Amino acid sequence: MSQEEKQEKLEAAMERYRNVRECLTGLYDIMNISFSEKNIMHQAAMDNLINLNNFILEMLRESYTPREIRMRLREIEFDEKQAEEIFPL
Repeated sequence: MSQEEKQEKLEAAMERYRNVRECLTGLYDIMNISFSEKNIMHQAAMDNLINLNNFILEMLRESYTPREIRMRLREIEFDEKQAEEIFPL
């Protein structure tokens, strides 16, 4: 696999992660709106969302170098911070 193909594959994987992360954030927001933080269902849902995110990151780590993943995750976090400044919640 050429370096270019590897880069394209990484970019595609990070785009899929970005989409999943947006979904997880949406679910997190829904849970915060729908349930009290003291509700057991709220805690169970939050634990599952966090575990799902960690599992996805672990899958990425098995396919790519830690440096590649850190660089891409920083880009995603920067994009999210910019979006929050433009469209504050």
